Amino acid sequence: MNRRTLRPDGHRRRGFVLVGVLIVVMLLSMIALSLMFRMRSEETAAATGSTAEQAWAAAMSGVREAMRMASALAPGDTAWMDAPERFKDRVLHDDGAEEWRWTLYSPNPEGGVRFSPTDEASKLNLNSASTSMVSRLPAMKASLTDALLDFVDADDMPRPEGAEQEYYDALPQPYRIPNGPLATVEQLLLVRGFTPAVVLGEDANRNFSLDPNEDDGDEREPPDDADGRLQAGLLPLVTVYSREPNTDRGGKPRFHLNRPGASVTETNDLPQAFVAFVAALGASQSVVADPAELLDATLPLKATDGQELAVPTGVGKDSLALVLDRFSGTDRPELVGRINVNTAPAQVLQLVPGIDNALAESILSARRNLPAERRQSVAWLHVENLVEAEKFREIAPFLTTRSLQFSFHVVGYGSRSGRFRVLEAVIDAAVRPVRLVYLRDLTRLGLPFPIALDEGPGEAMSAGPDDGGAGRAGNGLRRP
Repeated sequence: MNRRTLRPDGHRRRGFVLVGVLIVVMLLSMIALSLMFRMRSEETAAATGSTAEQAWAAAMSGVREAMRMASALAPGDTAWMDAPERFKDRVLHDDGAEEWRWTLYSPNPEGGVRFSPTDEASKLNLNSASTSMVSRLPAMKASLTDALLDFVDADDMPRPEGAEQEYYDALPQPYRIPNGPLATVEQLLLVRGFTPAVVLGEDANRNFSLDPNEDDGDEREPPDDADGRLQAGLLPLVTVYSREPNTDRGGKPRFHLNRPGASVTETNDLPQAFVAFVAALGASQSVVADPAELLDATLPLKATDGQELAVPTGVGKDSLALVLDRFSGTDRPELVGRINVNTAPAQVLQLVPGIDNALAESILSARRNLPAERRQSVAWLHVENLVEAEKFREIAPFLTTRSLQFSFHVVGYGSRSGRFRVLEAVIDAAVRPVRLVYLRDLTRLGLPFPIALDEGPGEAMSAGPDDGGAGRAGNGLRRP
């Protein structure tokens, strides 16, 4: 009787032991699976991080190539302006499993992209432009012009339609304004009224191409007019980087025309009348703002005794380029914001006082077939009979033929895996060695344009949900 009553209790104990063993086995299995998942995640993360760094290195190879190009440029040289053989689909490294390439590109003023950098001297420098030049930018209302000028000037007095620090202090999230030069063009987005639509236009992903969501009205972001054309905003037209040393082609400081007692030693390449004019100018109280003013001119020079004399400058077509190269109306070491007459689009040339649409188009037409050696000096505008002396004296002080700062985007990518990184950069060749002055990662905005994928001997890496900053190409890539 006792054995029968105890038997069920024995079964119950053995049942508890079995359940306990099963629980222990499940826990151990879960731990094992967790360790396996963690090891696999770490392996995936390591592979992803490796490809992210390789894509970055490929993109930086494009940056370095642009720096090499910039270091070798001469005034008037424009062969770099569309050079796909140098900047498109360049192979960096092939390890058998992956081939890493890079492509460098920038906006084409005629639409789309071109495979080359853009020189910043082909844009309007917002830190040096006059009020009239800024106001002539596309869609620049008086309220925008005044707000921008108040943002960068040193005083706290608002213009009629402007805004000073008091306005920004009253915002829900107040911030200090620089009351000084802009450091980047993107700072425009901090100025009252400068919305993304004004600065970036319809190009939300900054690939310089019209994408479907940028041509569908208000259906998807960004807002656009659905007219089949990309409205690029102010970004391609303005800069804060353009500057050049006040030196001649040989790198020597230019002769300051307004230095008291200035005189030039007679040389075989300078007109004798010009040498005499410089001596008279040095002994006078008169000032020449720019040597372009001297073309075919007779200037009134006021002597120290107050007497005024009309003195011919002696500068004509034959000597114009030489005088512009060697002489200056200022002793400042740098000239900021001059616009490159050889590279600026018509839309930027029209911002120069004295250049209208007709003259801008004539400049573009004339420079296309002009040899590089004849484009080395702004003097070609007059030497080639494009403008008369009076017009040249008006517009030349705003112009240059030097390209020393360049902006561009570069995409580094694996041609088999589709991994990519997109960088935006600005380089400065006004100093030696050439400097990288601005660098930003734009990978989050996606692949800028389709890139062909190759079938390779290795197995393509798969992209995890966290790619460590490197993009994984989707519809933008195609297999040949």
